[in-house]
Amino acid sequence: MELRIVIIGGVAGGMSAATRARRMNEHASIIVLEKSGYVSFANCGLPYFIGGQIQNEESLFLTTPERVAKRYRIDARVHHEVTRIDRQAHLVEGTNHKTGEKLVLHTTS
Repeated sequence: MELRIVIIGGVAGGMSAATRARRMNEHASIIVLEKSGYVSFANCGLPYFIGGQIQNEESLFLTTPERVAKRYRIDARVHHEVTRIDRQAHLVEGTNHKTGEKLVLHTTS
């Protein structure tokens, strides 16, 4: 049976957990669900962006879901909000805000 790991939230904490999980298990299916449109960005740069020292918002983005998939084989899904977790059933439910589709993931295959 394939191990499936579902991580809720991307950016620093979620992506760190996902890449650590990949280092611990090269065969696991790893899915990151992030509510915003960004899988990772430079939080420490936000004051500089707000203050005007950084002009281009794009320079705050560190990576994309496509790069994460290619480099780490991690399925990072942006615009995916988790609305329910059923630990006993090993089930995660949510919504894809881009398409409006409901999401149901089992954490074991």
